[in-house]
Amino acid sequence: MTDPLQSLRRCADTIYSCRSCGMCGNKMTAKVPYVCPLREATPGFDHFYARGKIVIARGLLEGALEMTSDLAEAAYGCMLCGNCMTQCGATDRATAEPLVDTVRIVEALRADLLRVHPEWVAEGYRSLLAATRQYDNPWGAPRSLREKWCKGLDLPRAPQAGCDVLLFAGCTIASTPALHERARKAVQVLRAAGINPAIMGRDEPCCASVQRRIGAADMAGDMVRANVEQLNAAGCSEIVALCAGCANMLAGDYRTAGLKARVCHIVPFLAALLEQGRLVPRNAYPHAVCYHDPCHLGRHMGIYDQPRAVLRALPGLSLVERTATRQNTLCCGAGGGMRVFESGTLSLDIAREGLASARKAGAEVMVSACPFCEINLDAAAQVLAEPMQVLDIIDLVHASVEVRG
Repeated sequence: MTDPLQSLRRCADTIYSCRSCGMCGNKMTAKVPYVCPLREATPGFDHFYARGKIVIARGLLEGALEMTSDLAEAAYGCMLCGNCMTQCGATDRATAEPLVDTVRIVEALRADLLRVHPEWVAEGYRSLLAATRQYDNPWGAPRSLREKWCKGLDLPRAPQAGCDVLLFAGCTIASTPALHERARKAVQVLRAAGINPAIMGRDEPCCASVQRRIGAADMAGDMVRANVEQLNAAGCSEIVALCAGCANMLAGDYRTAGLKARVCHIVPFLAALLEQGRLVPRNAYPHAVCYHDPCHLGRHMGIYDQPRAVLRALPGLSLVERTATRQNTLCCGAGGGMRVFESGTLSLDIAREGLASARKAGAEVMVSACPFCEINLDAAAQVLAEPMQVLDIIDLVHASVEVRG
């Protein structure tokens, strides 16, 4: 008989490293106004933040608790942003890495629930997995739609054309018409630097980040193995991802599974081009901008300086910082499938708080580097008393650099 807690047992070491001090929910400093945005947006009981979820995991392992539908709801009420891990005082003295890996624990809890009691997992999450099985992406977009963003750009296709740089659009951008212009602008900016990237078009695979985050570990593992084989066959030496979630997945799970190409998110790639003088910003952008660090790009990949270097290179732009920024930044509210949780109401509440903190810092525009952040922050911006413009860094670079089609 299959062990119903097999995923949790694999991370028992990190579960038992937690001493239940509560710092993950109660730490407050000048730079950390609070740790868990979800706890702030709810009544704040323990199961809404890391300590309570780890107590649940320990109770399951010790037989003191049984899986229930209420427990499943607690497991999915998390953005997997990792701020609790950043603020936790329990670190390995040799590596300085967190001893309590909350993201790993919650993903394991979800995996066991989804495998043993899928009926207790909200329909919205199961629909994402059903769409993946039918359409090879969680958003249910047919492959014909996923290459519409590149219509008329005449881009080389991998693996038919030899290429150095493969532009990986990702399912969210490729499947969302409102974000297609973002990918087109990225191509035009790269061409301004003398780079004509290859794409995979309708054959571009789903990276499996969404599936892994919501607990479909086996599905995600199968996708990663198949995709590594496909991407290696493309023959490109570098993959540039437009999505922070894709970049984090490709640089982590895919590298472990044998991906040969280097992986870079588009923003550090642009930062290098600017530093090399291959991109020359000319047009001024005279606005105060606040940069929102995406969790996948920031806390999970350690990329903080390059986005700010790109923004500071744009003439006329004034970069302002919120109190909670860089490794202490607060999640946009969309991580870990939260836009599905309770119909996304909490996700929007969290995004509104993030925009309010940017406005308090003097920002006119909120800028990020992740389609999930952009979608959620923009949705929240539309319902503010004073709407705030939400853009991607690519928008600003494109506006400043002289580009061609």
